[in-house]
Amino acid sequence: MLGCALASCSTTKHVPQGEYLLSKGRLEIEGEGLEKEELEPLIRQQPNKTIFRNIPLYLMFYNFTADRDNFFSRWLRSAGEPPVILDTNMVAITTQHMEQYMDYRGYYGSTATATVAYGKRKAGVTYRVKLATPYHIRSIAYEITDTVIDISGIVDPNERLINVGDIFDGEVLRAESSRISNHMHTCGYYNFYDRYVTYRADTSAGDHSVDLTVLVANEPPSPGNPTGRHRRFYVKELLVALEESPRRAPVDTATAPAKWDTIRRQSFEMLCRSCVGSGRRPNLRPEVVDVNTMIKTDSLYNVRDVDRTYRNFANLRLFRSVDIRFSELPADTLLADSLPRPLRGLIALQPSMRQSYEYGGEASLSEHWLLGASLTAHHQHKNLFHGAEILDINLSGAFQKVQLEAEAAPENSYELGASVSLNTPSILFPLHFDFYSNIYSPRTQIALSGNFQRRPDYTRALADVTFGYSWRNLGGMIYIFNPVDMNIVKILQIASSFEERIGHNPYLFNSYQDAFLLGSSVSAIYSSRSESGRVRRYLRFDTELKGNLLWLGYQLFGATPGNGNEVRRAAYEVGGTQFAQFAKLDATYTYLNVFSTASAVAFRALAGVGMAYGNSLALPFDKMYYCGGANSLRGWQIRTLGPGSYSESNDLFNRLADLRLEVNAEYRFKLFWRMEGAIFADAGNIWAIRDVDAREGARFTLRDFPRQVAISWGMGLRFNFGVLVARADYGIRLHDPTNASTYFIPPKDWLAGGTNSFFIAIGYPF
Repeated sequence: MLGCALASCSTTKHVPQGEYLLSKGRLEIEGEGLEKEELEPLIRQQPNKTIFRNIPLYLMFYNFTADRDNFFSRWLRSAGEPPVILDTNMVAITTQHMEQYMDYRGYYGSTATATVAYGKRKAGVTYRVKLATPYHIRSIAYEITDTVIDISGIVDPNERLINVGDIFDGEVLRAESSRISNHMHTCGYYNFYDRYVTYRADTSAGDHSVDLTVLVANEPPSPGNPTGRHRRFYVKELLVALEESPRRAPVDTATAPAKWDTIRRQSFEMLCRSCVGSGRRPNLRPEVVDVNTMIKTDSLYNVRDVDRTYRNFANLRLFRSVDIRFSELPADTLLADSLPRPLRGLIALQPSMRQSYEYGGEASLSEHWLLGASLTAHHQHKNLFHGAEILDINLSGAFQKVQLEAEAAPENSYELGASVSLNTPSILFPLHFDFYSNIYSPRTQIALSGNFQRRPDYTRALADVTFGYSWRNLGGMIYIFNPVDMNIVKILQIASSFEERIGHNPYLFNSYQDAFLLGSSVSAIYSSRSESGRVRRYLRFDTELKGNLLWLGYQLFGATPGNGNEVRRAAYEVGGTQFAQFAKLDATYTYLNVFSTASAVAFRALAGVGMAYGNSLALPFDKMYYCGGANSLRGWQIRTLGPGSYSESNDLFNRLADLRLEVNAEYRFKLFWRMEGAIFADAGNIWAIRDVDAREGARFTLRDFPRQVAISWGMGLRFNFGVLVARADYGIRLHDPTNASTYFIPPKDWLAGGTNSFFIAIGYPF
């Protein structure tokens, strides 16, 4: 009803007589060199925000409620926006700013014009930009007033950002000034600023060429520096203030309150406002502060050391804010200009909350009103042993009503899990790795977990033990290496009917056996964000190898495999349990583009494959892939899709396979209050890759692949409360691989039983 009312609203309902609603704004560029994304932010007046490119939803909210004065109308109007009235003065200012910007970027003489097309109380503006021939740099010279400083890093053609033949671009010149300033800051010149670097351009040679001179000026003369020469500085004193905001931190030990304790180290003094225990230990051990502080006393000031110190303390995840500042100390007035002056450094560390709690969950509703629900609880304690150790405790539980056969009564399925992990900011190894600690922010993680699952067809227990390392490189990549990754799977009970059903398929039969998994895993993670923060990318690769060292050891010592039969192969065992041998590779890519405060597009692609070999005929079934659910193809309940076109309805827990391919896309848009909308599409499936898997239609083949890709779409609502996002998604099957009669399910069947699913969950799906 509300949607119909909004749709019927005239967008010009509240446009004053004689004025025009700005309905469109368009930019056209003639010439090459600048993109629309660079010039569009200069447009001073933008039309009302839209969703789906041309629906002014927020203007509709305003128009629908502007004549009503009640609580609901005021609340809804707060989410809307009034009509944008065309202002021709803003149009003229926009063209002026565009021409100035193009001159700044080296395209002198470019023109920008605007044409206003008037309609019935609406107007559209088209901006036309004609780029002139850009000016190029013909020669580069330097004039540096201070003859004492080392200019090699300033003029080095391998480091500088300006070169002969480049466009005379003001943006590049600004970046070059920052580079020179940053270089000087790495050489001890604490008081060097960008403003000391200016440029002189000579265009008298003609032919759109520029003879460029880089000017490096001295400091303004002052009583402390009458010559104006650039002076170097060294860190004479360094103070670390724990548990204090930058604004309230003392500047030195003399001004610290009496209740603060001072701990002296070789390179710094640490002020502790609230020490603990009879030994008056600080809440963060001095050794941790020492290894993460790259700034050293009696060393020249270096901005790279400052940046690394910022990054190291941020990676500890203990502090709400990290602030590093310096102040000059009095120096001998007779000290030569070539000798460095002293600095006092202050590192103020304001702690964040040490303990936190998080809760999550999801619920789903499928045909025949079968309910599924899960709950999770997470507790985190930072700085457990006063060495920036992070303790994580997770509890989970899940319940689902399962109908294995159409005429059978639903049965209960439930799962309970718990895990605990300890993450330390160091390499736990017999050797010293201080170099890695200073640069790569390594961490060691020890994790234990257990899981109990009760299904109608089987009951099993799982236990996991992981020991590994993680670190970052200077390019922002995160690496995770688990040299010890051990899993134990124990089948406690299996239904005779289920065992008989899978007994005809050696592949499935070997998946549902007790298993011992020992090996290692490696992960590489890359994330990036554009300068504007609007575009974010995330890429992750995971590799898992299990059983290879065990198999090699048994081979070298000539061990004899255990007995096999017609469905279970002879294999080596550890303590009477067959160990698994396989390799897995997974890749995940996500992309988020925030167009505006009103809309965004999110995309995800998943690919994974696992191959059993050597001591195993099949992957253990907890290492196999499944599809469907609140975070996958939302037209299907979890574990109800695939593999391929396999369609046995009574094999709910057999819908597992070795290969997974999936893509998901969402268009997200803000509605009102804290409510957001989403329209999504999902495609993908799982497949078997081994001939030994006898399930009909399960194997991956290029011929059958197009028809076996399941497709669903749907709509959802999100309630964004900042720290918590609750969502409801309604997924509809568009193509079901098990339906051989038609490719696309017609709209008339979208609401029929077995073609849709409903989910309630916490957090965005990806």
